Amino acid sequence: MIVVSGDGLVGRDADVDGIEEAFRHTRLVTLTGPPGAGKSALARVVAARRGARVVDAEAGPAALAEIGSSSAEFLVVDGCDRALELLAPYIGVMLQRRPGLSVLATCRQSLSLPGERVVALGELAPGHRADLLERLGVTAPADLLRRADGLPLTLVLLAAALRRGETGGPLLDLLWDPHHDGPTRHAAMRTAIGWSHEHCTPGERLVWARVSVFDGGFDLEAAQAVCGDDVTPAVAALVDKSLVMRSETTEGVRFRLPATVRAFGVEWLARAGEREATEHLHFRHFRALARRAEAEWQGGQLRWYRRMRLERGNLVKALDSRLADPEGADDAQDLAGTLWFLWACCGLQREGAAQLARVRRAGGSPGPERDKALWTAAWLHAALGEPDAAEEALYACTNQGPPRLTQVSAWVAAQRGAFPEALRLIRDAREGHRRDADLFPGFLPSYPIIATTLLRMGDLVRAVTVLREGRELCATTGEIWTRSHLDHLLAQADLLRGDVPAALESARLALTVARQFGDAAASAAGVELVGVLTGNGVLLASADRAWAGMDGLRSPVLADIRDRAPAVAAAPGLDLDDAVDLALAADEPTEA
Repeated sequence: MIVVSGDGLVGRDADVDGIEEAFRHTRLVTLTGPPGAGKSALARVVAARRGARVVDAEAGPAALAEIGSSSAEFLVVDGCDRALELLAPYIGVMLQRRPGLSVLATCRQSLSLPGERVVALGELAPGHRADLLERLGVTAPADLLRRADGLPLTLVLLAAALRRGETGGPLLDLLWDPHHDGPTRHAAMRTAIGWSHEHCTPGERLVWARVSVFDGGFDLEAAQAVCGDDVTPAVAALVDKSLVMRSETTEGVRFRLPATVRAFGVEWLARAGEREATEHLHFRHFRALARRAEAEWQGGQLRWYRRMRLERGNLVKALDSRLADPEGADDAQDLAGTLWFLWACCGLQREGAAQLARVRRAGGSPGPERDKALWTAAWLHAALGEPDAAEEALYACTNQGPPRLTQVSAWVAAQRGAFPEALRLIRDAREGHRRDADLFPGFLPSYPIIATTLLRMGDLVRAVTVLREGRELCATTGEIWTRSHLDHLLAQADLLRGDVPAALESARLALTVARQFGDAAASAAGVELVGVLTGNGVLLASADRAWAGMDGLRSPVLADIRDRAPAVAAAPGLDLDDAVDLALAADEPTEA
């Protein structure tokens, strides 16, 4: 259930439950959250349920008199941040004097009183956002929803913009409604956020403006690099004031600004004349992070996968900022090529190809960085089943000698059916990898190309020999990404040889790693192969559903295996994550 019964609020059941649970342990609960989170609305729902009185803190001294004269056992004090220094100590005194009194306060920060429990409101979940807009009688374009955040006031004001027929322009320019039924400060998101801005110190405002350059969140290391000095106190203060959201992740503590709060900061960054300098510091930090990840990728793939997927928005933002600068094309191609591991190994082949195309259109100086970006683009186009585009990128390289280029040429030759030429090219590439001591992304990824070529030639014996050799070398070197692809290919080979149990074991090993890397194409391939091996129609339907959005990524060998497999009864498909779970738990095939 997503609507609090009888009150019209969407997606706040858990928050109401949290408030009630907190009152089982204390007499003071403070409801916090960023501007527009719906603190007042939710507090008034609780007040209505309890038949409680609501005191508007905006009345200042009159609010003190109202609190002091009330004989109620439960009070809601709304908007304490508007008279915090006056109200907080007075509420503390009243709680001491009246043991039977309980208070629900709303404030953008804690009251910092003894025994206080804080219930922090966040953004609505994506499904609840759509439900709220539907209740408001509008449907928002997907791109506009992506730009907005999940704060209820944002969505209410967005609905007003949609009814006016406005969908373009800066986000904050859309979010206003002179007919808004509520406090005037809620008639425009810029006004609601502006009040919080006025109550920040100059140092906090500066950090707010500077961290608005981050897209998708940041950690303290990144904030330090972009903002300079010791930013920890200012970030902590902005968290306390519900302007920056703090979260625990597998990669440590992260911080994020809601989209509207970030947009406000971006405006102030431009007014301060610091946008260009801050964006350059942002780029330098994330280029350094990308170089570090590239250097350490071989020994820490999953760790760097998790870290760099978290920074995906910032990496694209860094590219955007350099591409917007007429002098930034060289920097952009340097970063885009350095990120080959993110695009190729983390399920972002299509996005990476698009980013590299943007970089290439921007120009850039010939040299090693340009060739690296072109090689990365060629690799991605080959992975996407686009041999013409891959060859075009290879031919554009200034230096045609590096073995990595020869390796992609071998892949393209195999895709065109020129199998002897593919094997000759991959042999030449491997000699160069040995000479250059290029284990990854050179020598190890050559194994899947050789094995796929041999499988397409029908040479199962040699293919299995190559696959086992490659798997042993991967195990010795700690390489898990390539090994997962070899496991998948070995499963195909074992199936073609008739060893279904061995094939199923290898297919599941590969699928487990594909899920860890968030690789949708490898996951879809694993689901399909397990579906064939187990005769599971749900898995096969799920794979078909997944492939529908991934043109070119399905291998010809897998397609042939599916075509030769016995027909199974039609079944509804699952989304890919659920299908992977099912594939890893699917029943073993039964003997006929």
